[in-house]
Amino acid sequence: MSARLQQSPGHLIRVAQQVHTRLWSEHVGADLTAPQFAVLLVLALEPGADQRTVGERASLDKATMAEMVARLVRRGLVLRRRDPADGRRKLLALSQSGAQAVREATGGVVRVQRTLFEPLAADEQVEIVRVMAKIARLEPAAVVYSDARPILDAQRAIGYLIRVSQQVHTKLWSEHVGAELTAPQYAVLDALELEPGADQRTVGELASLDKATMAEMVSRLVRRGLVQRRRDPSDGRRNLLSLSPAGQDLLHRSAAGVAKVQQLLLAPLEEHEHGPALALIGKAARL
Repeated sequence: MSARLQQSPGHLIRVAQQVHTRLWSEHVGADLTAPQFAVLLVLALEPGADQRTVGERASLDKATMAEMVARLVRRGLVLRRRDPADGRRKLLALSQSGAQAVREATGGVVRVQRTLFEPLAADEQVEIVRVMAKIARLEPAAVVYSDARPILDAQRAIGYLIRVSQQVHTKLWSEHVGAELTAPQYAVLDALELEPGADQRTVGELASLDKATMAEMVSRLVRRGLVQRRRDPSDGRRNLLSLSPAGQDLLHRSAAGVAKVQQLLLAPLEEHEHGPALALIGKAARL
């Protein structure tokens, strides 16, 4: 990873989220996503809560929550009814199948949290939860999980904090950079400015993107005229990449917005906490 990206909290959080997603796939599987599990766990702790409250507890916006609940209801995991005292409110509860799904997934979820913590010493585990809770704009709290059930409350599991921090980053990116360039695309353009003419695999490593994602992204950037691609004359299997003038212009035009995003991400922390926080997130991201 490039030195510039190493100092970018948004990039480090994105890579930590990629690690979380991979671990979730390995230990929990595809039957439940992390946000779905968060909703089910809230309902296990607060049966009969209204949909808005559950969404707030699980850190999901109104539209995402509505779509997710509809899907969970169709799958028979959640029961939904109108509040008899207020027809505008929807009250939610776990079905028997939903309660069973929580029980079956919990062991894997705890393993995900523990594996995320593995690169960190015990004191660093406590500190990264405090730091990530601030970045996620949640209440600071201690590390809380048990063999029986990870707790989803103000005391957030590290995977949950990473996901919510990534949501904060996405929101800030939309506000200050816009839709013309995604954060992973910016990472690719940034890597190419530092390593002009690098091969595609190397750029993917610098931008922390897997091979398939990188190939798809480069094709899109080439079609948009932002990246130039050619075969390596000494090895026809390698693609060499460079920024086009349009790509360089967009990279430079986006730089101020990107810097603002990074500044705002760390705004809840004291300035002296920035460096140690980046080091902790980098460890969780395996960088």
